[in-house]
Amino acid sequence: MAIKYVERYSPVDRVLHWITAIAFALLVMTGLGLYSKALLPYMNLLGGPETAIEIHKYTGVIFFITALIMLFMHLKDTLDFDSDDAVWISRLGGYLSRDSEEPPMGKYNTGQKIYGIFAIVATIALGVTGWVLWHPDDYSIATLQWSLALHSLFFVIIGCFTLVHIYLGTIGNPGTLAGILYGEVTEAWAKKHAPKWLAKK
Repeated sequence: MAIKYVERYSPVDRVLHWITAIAFALLVMTGLGLYSKALLPYMNLLGGPETAIEIHKYTGVIFFITALIMLFMHLKDTLDFDSDDAVWISRLGGYLSRDSEEPPMGKYNTGQKIYGIFAIVATIALGVTGWVLWHPDDYSIATLQWSLALHSLFFVIIGCFTLVHIYLGTIGNPGTLAGILYGEVTEAWAKKHAPKWLAKK
């Protein structure tokens, strides 16, 4: 019996996703050395601290633009909450129990929607605070201190969210990665993880 596939992401979706993902990885690599002197030698692999900082700045612009475009393109599905989302939350998505059944979801499950909403807030916060830190002579010491603290806080939180996102998008939910790699998922995957979305296809 032939396996049936359904389109989940367009080529534009996939290009934006991978540009954003690569930019985020570069931001992590170039940003870590700013938080600890112990990591400064590692930044020599990127051409030295000054070069790493310049890469961080301009990669941040790319991340800010592509992330917001991608997130707002899917905002309608991200904000599509209903009673099944309340059930999902009450069961914590079924991730903590082998017997808990996931309620029927749309294109994104409740956890992905929450992640998407936070990602919008975090991207804007990182962009604004990053801009302030990029132009220190234009702002007060207090503004710089608050910007650094918020930039660091949002980085840590979005970093933790992203690690969970990577796990659940790969080995945590087999078949999910195919959607963002090839644009299609199997019909069986869609019936299990996004039946309400599949019904509208």
